[in-house]
Amino acid sequence: MTGGIPRPSTADHLHTLRVEAARLASIGAEHLTLPLPHIEAWTVHSVIGHTGWVYRWAELLMDSSVDSPPRWSSVPEPPAGPDVLQWFAAAAADLVPKLEAADPAALVTTFTGPQSPTWWIRRLAHETAMHRWDVEAAFTTPEPIAAAQARDGIDEVLEIFVPARMQFDVLSGAGETVHLHGTDVEGAEWGLTLQPDHVAWRHEHAKADVAARGRVSDLLLLLWGRIPPSRLEIHGDSSLLDRWQLSATF
Repeated sequence: MTGGIPRPSTADHLHTLRVEAARLASIGAEHLTLPLPHIEAWTVHSVIGHTGWVYRWAELLMDSSVDSPPRWSSVPEPPAGPDVLQWFAAAAADLVPKLEAADPAALVTTFTGPQSPTWWIRRLAHETAMHRWDVEAAFTTPEPIAAAQARDGIDEVLEIFVPARMQFDVLSGAGETVHLHGTDVEGAEWGLTLQPDHVAWRHEHAKADVAARGRVSDLLLLLWGRIPPSRLEIHGDSSLLDRWQLSATF
């Protein structure tokens, strides 16, 4: 339990993965050419194809030795046109049972080094929920990411993506502080301190140079650059949030 909220269990993440993958697979072919309003040059087809590619990549890593991981080029590119929907559905149908049956004591390759298969279960649940939101945003008002899942997604960003992928030449700080306050889940608060080469953080309620308040789903979408700071209640120096979004190339 962190910040008064239990993290989703592995079973919870598997459930999210199954449900959100089914929602992606059910997207109508008529939507595939629609552009995403928040990711330049991407369409619904791009998202479906990308997520299916990630599923195949994760499955390949699950089947490979951590001492000799495969090349990215080992995974085929997604097909053009409506065939991408079946291609995606087949990838999900192959991957999910493999994740369900995986030995949590085993080690598999990830971009953070060898980890338990539960690392991929969590990562793919978040990947799929975010991309389901992406495609819905192309043609309707997207349903928020479930609050408990989104809360864990913020932790995942701070635990995994900031150390591994953040561009600190843009974000580099000298002690500036950011406070994130989720208004729909008790205890969903994060205090961030921007340092020259890392972001220190913890669950806390504290004053900061800028505070962003809103639904936990919207806070997660903010961190991933899906929505602008103006979609939340902002107090203080909003330029810090603009810098975050410029640096978040993940």
